[in-house]
Amino acid sequence: MRMRFIFLFVILLTKIYADSDAYNRGEMLFFANACSSCHGPSAEGSSTYPRLANKKSSYLKKKLIDFREGKASSVSQQMMAQFAKKLSDQDIDDLSFFLSNHKEVPVEDVQDDILGGFGS
Repeated sequence: MRMRFIFLFVILLTKIYADSDAYNRGEMLFFANACSSCHGPSAEGSSTYPRLANKKSSYLKKKLIDFREGKASSVSQQMMAQFAKKLSDQDIDDLSFFLSNHKEVPVEDVQDDILGGFGS
């Protein structure tokens, strides 16, 4: 019983660490690839660009893969295709994870990002 508990605990810690790592990589990609320029620093969107924060990961992955493959039906989607074509499968997984589990980004962190750091 004790070994079973230790085994489950190690698996849980591994999952938490992996999720945290994916979140941080996704956050870095979001700011480094200028996603925040159109979608906002908190991925809240605007009247022109859609909200990305807290959308389903499967939806975000599908859209990014479609854009990467050049599937675009509007000018703004064609613009997204230009950004997405350089994303790897891992990048898409990390961005989708970050956005689907999005936490509000403090303004100070956004200012750090603009100056070359990657906050939180």
